[in-house]
Formats: sequence, C-alpha cells, structure tokens
Amino acid sequence: MSDQLQTAVVDGTKVTTEKILAWVQEWTEANHLKVPTDLDQTFAEAGFDSMHSVELAFFLEERLKIKIDETVLFDYPTFASLAEHLLSRIQPADAGASTTAAASGGPAVGSW
Repeated sequence: MSDQLQTAVVDGTKVTTEKILAWVQEWTEANHLKVPTDLDQTFAEAGFDSMHSVELAFFLEERLKIKIDETVLFDYPTFASLAEHLLSRIQPADAGASTTAAASGGPAVGSW
C-alpha cells in the first residue's frame, strides 16, 4: 500500500483500507476468530471457513453499500488484498481521482 492513502466516501463517511480492516477486525473479534498481526496472513490461516466468508461479505456489504460476492475471500485471500480490492470498488473521495488507481508495495504490518 502506498504511503498516500486511497480514500473513498460511503454515505458521507471517508473510507480507507484502515477503516475496512477495522470493520474486518470488529467482525473477526465478534465471531471469536483469530485477528492477525500480519496483514498478509490468509483468512484460512486465521480460522475462517466458507460460512465465515459469506457472513463477512454480507457484513461488509452493509457498511460499504456495494454488492460483494460471497467468494471474495477466496479471490482475495489475505486481509490486505481484500481491503485494497474493496476500496478500489467504491467511489473515490476526490471526484477527479481514478477508481482504478492501484496501490504499490506491500501492506503495513502491525496492529490495526
């Protein structure tokens, strides 16, 4: 992820990859699953099964106001890749910014 955060707006609220990861962490803790310290860890390594994937997709749909396929965790199997993918699917905060702007580099490691 680049040093400059991509930002999108959902219902007047700024959304960043960190915000998406915070929602994932909230859901993960509420469902008694392992919260990773390495964002390149896969959902499978954190104990997610197919039912968890579906439930998390529905949870994130509600917050992001976009349709999310139930298999998204299989297509984007790490916490970092999922957050980056979802952010790329929502409207940028800057109307002139490209929705396809890609982040470069690896995700930050640490607590979220």
